[in-house]
Amino acid sequence: MLTTKEKEDITAGFTAATDRINDVEETSKQAFLELSEAVNELRKGLKAYNKSILNASMDAGDYLGFWKSEEHAKMFGYMVMAATRKGTLSEDAKKALSEAVNVEGGILVPEEMSNRLIQKLGIYGKFRKNALVVPVGGDRQIVPKVESDLTIYAPGEGETITDSDMTFSQVGLNIIKFCCLCKVSAELEEDSVMAIGEIIGMSMARSMAKKEDLIGFLGDGTETYYGMRGIVGALRAVSDTISEIKGLKVGSGNAYSELTLDDFEGTVAILPDDVDEGAKWYASRKIYFNVMYKLARAAGAADLFAILTDRKERFFMGYPIEFVSCMPSTEANSQICALLGDLKAGAFLGERKQLSIDTSRDVYFANHQLGIRGIERIAINAYGVGDTTEAGQIVGLIMAAS
Repeated sequence: MLTTKEKEDITAGFTAATDRINDVEETSKQAFLELSEAVNELRKGLKAYNKSILNASMDAGDYLGFWKSEEHAKMFGYMVMAATRKGTLSEDAKKALSEAVNVEGGILVPEEMSNRLIQKLGIYGKFRKNALVVPVGGDRQIVPKVESDLTIYAPGEGETITDSDMTFSQVGLNIIKFCCLCKVSAELEEDSVMAIGEIIGMSMARSMAKKEDLIGFLGDGTETYYGMRGIVGALRAVSDTISEIKGLKVGSGNAYSELTLDDFEGTVAILPDDVDEGAKWYASRKIYFNVMYKLARAAGAADLFAILTDRKERFFMGYPIEFVSCMPSTEANSQICALLGDLKAGAFLGERKQLSIDTSRDVYFANHQLGIRGIERIAINAYGVGDTTEAGQIVGLIMAAS
């Protein structure tokens, strides 16, 4: 049985604890408000841009390449810098930094570094930019693909409405883990963290973007492409006889100099009407200037404005063109040298885990070095290439066999 004094002491203790909790809560609220105001001011500064950093577009947020947004690139740069500065991060810090890559806004890195990160990566990541990115919940996922829409009827007054069904097929996505690992001298990391953060950040993202492009555009399902099939591989897999593939226009010869404007017009002609609005050309820069542009100029279609302007957007036969570094630039027999289509309607990039990094001082401890590892988990499937009966959402121009 507690005495009156003991009860009073316990009550006083609870009161003091409650007051302390209230003080901490009030202090935390105030700190959060101040931090929110600071972050909002930084975000306002970003929104003040009236042009994309990446190109001449007047629409802010029109970003090329690997990054989904300017904030996404800045956040990744911050993550790399923080990891290299702190070495082995706590689990809470790793979790916070990894999750930060998937959100927009927040902490910024110095403008000079973030701008270079974005600009350097603009020439890669063209498959990710244009394909349909699908979140994947496990190592394998089946994604439905619409094959046909509902049918419209016009019944008379009082008559029964005829029902109809959509038809679907399935596209499989098998997740593959991409990894890269590098080691950094502890002295170098300590003395030049800004440079190391920039170099490693650009290299990791650039390497991942290059690999995605290589598989997404050229993958043929072999071990070289980790069993995944991209657009060119899927088109060639339709038939061993290229003339039977309805999604391919066979060119006039096996040399670039033998290609004609009719070959490109024929490629446009086989493109299905329902993907015309979102279609783009995908080819190497050399194909564009050595073949496509020369044909347009010879036909009188490449005017002085197109030649002299600093405008970065390129068009051919009314469709924009994306320069893809992994697409062919040296002629060869039976080579698909240019693609045309809507990748969002004909290709999936399944994403289980976005690019993230971890660091460790243990793996290279004896060498006094820091280990930095990048990982992403994705799957690629180019399904919209048609068959021997009709063309799909993505078509192409193929060089003659000989």
